[in-house]
Amino acid sequence: MKIKLSKNFPILFVTIILSIGIAIGFFVRAGFSSVRSNVVVPAVELGGSTIKGNKISTAANRSRHESPVRVDVVRKDSISNVRLFHGRLVEVQRSRISSEVSGLVNELPIEIGMRVKGGETLFAQIDQTWLSLVIEQTEAEIRSLSRRLIHEQGELERISTPGMIEAIPESQRSQQQALVEQYVQDLEKAKIANREAKEKLKRTTIVAPYDGYIIRRETGKNELLSPGTSIAEVVSLGEVDARVMISEDIIDRIKVGNEVPVIVDSLGVRVVGKVHRIVPYAPTGARIFPVLVRLSDQNGRLKVGMSITAEVVTSNPSEEILVSKDAVLDRPDGAIVWLAVNAEKNSNKNSNNENKKEQWIAKPIPVKIKVTAINDYGVIAETEEGKNLLIEGAKTIIEGAERLTANQVIRIDTIDPKLLENLPSSNGQKIINPKPRFEN
Repeated sequence: MKIKLSKNFPILFVTIILSIGIAIGFFVRAGFSSVRSNVVVPAVELGGSTIKGNKISTAANRSRHESPVRVDVVRKDSISNVRLFHGRLVEVQRSRISSEVSGLVNELPIEIGMRVKGGETLFAQIDQTWLSLVIEQTEAEIRSLSRRLIHEQGELERISTPGMIEAIPESQRSQQQALVEQYVQDLEKAKIANREAKEKLKRTTIVAPYDGYIIRRETGKNELLSPGTSIAEVVSLGEVDARVMISEDIIDRIKVGNEVPVIVDSLGVRVVGKVHRIVPYAPTGARIFPVLVRLSDQNGRLKVGMSITAEVVTSNPSEEILVSKDAVLDRPDGAIVWLAVNAEKNSNKNSNNENKKEQWIAKPIPVKIKVTAINDYGVIAETEEGKNLLIEGAKTIIEGAERLTANQVIRIDTIDPKLLENLPSSNGQKIINPKPRFEN
């Protein structure tokens, strides 16, 4: 008898194998769980907290390590809104020195970057040979015309005497009078030519028009110049202008003569100048107006082209609670100031141990920024607790607040100013006598 296998046998075989595997897995897992339930995990104490199994008791959360922070002091002072506007230093005077006469350059003792003194420093000396000859020629002509004029005037006087009037025709006297006038005119022209030659001779010596420095030299020694040929370009010293572009919304607050603090970015120098000129024209798209603030160049330390930042006051002063900008954390849900609060004073408990170390905790205070200055904010606390804590003399956390939670124990760190004595600044310069920023 031949046994015929069904066509569904492979599917039935695979189903049986899967069922057997699932059953084995179920029994193995049940046995492992029963063994694990009979194992006792001992309790372990870690730093005053208890670990049972895989859970840490809440006592561990309460005994967190002190988080290091740095603090600043809350102040109360008069403050105004200040906006920063960027610009650059520009020259007060800039001149292109050109030749007024033609000639060969004999001397050119100038170099790019050279400082010059107005009326003294020689820019160029042009050859004087041909002008000297012109002067000699005109002077000889003047002498000759002067003698001829004297002779002809004497002749005119002779024929105009009473005894000669009847003997000499009137036409001859008129002709002699015309001759005398011609010599007078020729003599005057010769004198003018002589003065012109002498003036040109003076201008062959070209000197600096004012105190400044050379920024470009455009000719060389032994070159032949013609009138109008540029020799060099000079920029004035002594004063510079800070050119700042002010937006239209506050341009009306700025007046000529107002004092404006200006920071030279590359030097870190803060100087105060006065508004010298307001250009009443702004491009249609930009709507910003050029304002020039006149500054001293600090004996050449401030140089044309340096980037600057102007501090423009945009509101009247008012007395506010001031905190450092570093103390304010600006979040989508509002601004927060973190305070370092004495734990003992905060809990209103009196300790009998005077030698007990102070303990500080962190308190977040929601605030509203009212006034924005250069380094500070004028703020107002939004809660009653905040109004009681955010007072003059309180300690604000300016470093380390990002990782804090409410009522977390903190440690106030300080920086010894001596450690900063030999550190370079951001621009590579050595910091001398740094001012302490953090409270001891």
